[in-house]
Amino acid sequence: MGLFEKITGSGEWWIRYSDQYGHIHREKVGPKSLAQKAYEKRKTDIREGKFFPETLRQRRDILFKDMATLYLEEHSKVNKRSYDSDRHVMERLKQAFGERALSEITTEDVERLKNRLVKEGTVKKSMEKSKPLSVATVNRHLALLSGVFNVARIWKKTKAENPVKGVKKFKENNERVRYLTEEEEQALKKKVPEEYWPFVEVALHTGMRRGEQFNLRWREVNFHSRTITIPRSKSGETRFVRMNDRAMEILRGSPGRLKSKWVFPSETGETQLDANNFINRVLNPALAAAKVKYFRWHELRHTFASRLTMAGVDLRTLQELMGHKTIKMTLRYSHLSPTHTLEAVNKLCFAAEASSTKGSTEEKEQVAGGA
Repeated sequence: MGLFEKITGSGEWWIRYSDQYGHIHREKVGPKSLAQKAYEKRKTDIREGKFFPETLRQRRDILFKDMATLYLEEHSKVNKRSYDSDRHVMERLKQAFGERALSEITTEDVERLKNRLVKEGTVKKSMEKSKPLSVATVNRHLALLSGVFNVARIWKKTKAENPVKGVKKFKENNERVRYLTEEEEQALKKKVPEEYWPFVEVALHTGMRRGEQFNLRWREVNFHSRTITIPRSKSGETRFVRMNDRAMEILRGSPGRLKSKWVFPSETGETQLDANNFINRVLNPALAAAKVKYFRWHELRHTFASRLTMAGVDLRTLQELMGHKTIKMTLRYSHLSPTHTLEAVNKLCFAAEASSTKGSTEEKEQVAGGA
């Protein structure tokens, strides 16, 4: 067949074929599926007179589209929680660089892609209109592209330098805090179908991230300790979410408790509810009908944190409740606290008062001593 492993079970497949001159070539490719495609391509090129051994010797470098597939299946799918997101982002990168070898992609090419994405959105293959991407999303593209090159070098698929290193990422504004006001919450509640409002309320009362909530299983909910266990949070570690009285009431009364292992199941109960589908089908139309603007699902988490802060909860406790690994992310809510900054500046008044009292006492003692 022309496909073989030098070391059985290694997962590193090679291809062997003879060219139009009868010369034997061997190439190390990677996974068997890619080796199969590479073998078929070489045979086709040879049959059609498009195979040039000297070009192969010069390049000896994997095409971006092949490395992208390898990265997704052998690295992202195994090691990253962002696999689904990586698949979507990789499509745009493959549109830009798919047919080029890694060694052919330059820093200038990456810079042009960065500017094009933030101006036009997708790399257009047709006349279809595309939207610009946010600077944060463009930065995710650059990070993924950089990851592909780093893994390619580690796996010895290329000797090319990482061209993303010389490209400066956009500065992101992560300080934006948008939360539901009481009036907006009441307006939204009237527009969300009654059977779905508990989904929104759970987010408001627990502060769980979207993925944490929609991937939740009943075995991770403990009504005795009033805790929800998130096996793998954003930081990659296990975290525990506290349930207040309202969250307990909602989950205990859930009609799906005995029908599915998922807390928020799909209609069949066999899988969890698709979060994107729910947001597009239920939440977004309700937000539009309630005239609540510039609001995303993640802002429900902001609302949870903002309301706790405005109720006087200290930032260290809030950090624990939010599952923030460092206090830096929690500090974005500090300006909402009605007490901690006022107490800080009022210490100046207390200090001045204490100093004045001390001075007055000393003066009286001096007068008394002189008398």
